[in-house]
Amino acid sequence: MRTINIAFLSMSHIVGFNPIVYDAEETKKEYLRRLKRYLKAGRWRERKYVRAQIQAYTSIMNATIQEGDAHGIDFYRYYILLDLLHILSGRAGADAEEKVKKVKEKYFQDFCLKSEERKIAGQILQALVNSGQKVSLPIRAKTLFGHEKEYMRLIKSNIKFLHREPYIVLVTATMSAGKSTFINALTGKHVCLSQNMACTSKRHCIINKAFEDGYSSEYDYDLVMTAGQTELMNNNEENMSDTIAVATHFDSILGNKRIIVNDSPGVNFSGDEGHKKLTDKLIKKKKYQLLIYIMNATQLGTNDEDEHLDFVKKCVGRKKIIFVVNKIDAFNVEEENMISAIEAQEAYLKKKGFKDPIICPVSSRAGYLAKRFKKEELSRSEKRELYNYVDKFERMNLPAYYTRRFGQMGIKNADTEEEQLIKTSGMAFVEKIIALYAEGGKADGTDLCKV
Repeated sequence: MRTINIAFLSMSHIVGFNPIVYDAEETKKEYLRRLKRYLKAGRWRERKYVRAQIQAYTSIMNATIQEGDAHGIDFYRYYILLDLLHILSGRAGADAEEKVKKVKEKYFQDFCLKSEERKIAGQILQALVNSGQKVSLPIRAKTLFGHEKEYMRLIKSNIKFLHREPYIVLVTATMSAGKSTFINALTGKHVCLSQNMACTSKRHCIINKAFEDGYSSEYDYDLVMTAGQTELMNNNEENMSDTIAVATHFDSILGNKRIIVNDSPGVNFSGDEGHKKLTDKLIKKKKYQLLIYIMNATQLGTNDEDEHLDFVKKCVGRKKIIFVVNKIDAFNVEEENMISAIEAQEAYLKKKGFKDPIICPVSSRAGYLAKRFKKEELSRSEKRELYNYVDKFERMNLPAYYTRRFGQMGIKNADTEEEQLIKTSGMAFVEKIIALYAEGGKADGTDLCKV
């Protein structure tokens, strides 16, 4: 099986910003034919990642109908090289000079260019030879149009994002804590299936993409760069590894972070001991900067929780931990004191040996629905559920808890009560705390490194 570097999945699709998607069918076909020709000339076409990218380009281009005036293929003389650079993630690989030379030969056969145009094309191709974090592209060339310069900026942004050091988060929980819902709320996308339903002993690696492109990718033996719910919610039995990777742009303050969230299996699933073994291995390896421990607000202090907390305390050492008390919406605002429950949980964690634990009460479900509301993706029943949460969390006043515990965190109020739910449900505060940790712990007067 050919494997890929999953870091490449952090790059967002750019073809949707290419005017070729709105051009005539014949021009699209010729564009793809030439793009494949250059990939073949450089001996890159058989790479698994490249094949998946070509499939994505074909799918995205075919899904869009012609709008406006048609252009000839010569209009795309730079776009096609920029897409080549993007598909290869800015890396020609071994024998780069020789490969790029062969591409140049094919390219200059296909396009009849003036001296200045040949110079610009050569500079774009040279970026493949000089693989690295800094991609030199002729953005300031006077003969380039504004839309061509913008396309270059997208590529530079993508490659720069790819080369940033990722911030790794590991999420752990016992079953029924709402771990998958929490990750869906972080991303604002339905990328994780409830493990009560999924029952898979695999790590789900959720990768943030550079910017919003409207697509999710999944690497589960097959690599699908335009994955729909069918791919995302079903596991490929041919995948013999312990990892499924999903990439999407996070709809949150974390959207500008090079962040990877590793979702580990629930540790107390009785149907498969492999769940606990894999999670224990991931925690022991310590290949993460932050551990997020999800707890079910309705089932605190169970035997399974007790055992898993002991294991975590034993293994994590000085790693940073956030304790997310999820499903806080289950509290009856009139009859139960949420603050007292959080204080009791803090005392419990301190007794377990966690000094000054960071405790974040949250309703992942409410936060998730609020984010989907922004994109008008809710059904009628989900809208009713959303408005129940709006009313409940206005009365619960979680922001007061976070302000009292962490000080002013600079989280602004939203324009609508529906989007304000991202804040009142606690999700905005959890996301800000994760972002602060990723930045070193200091911002807006908050110093989480000392909490």
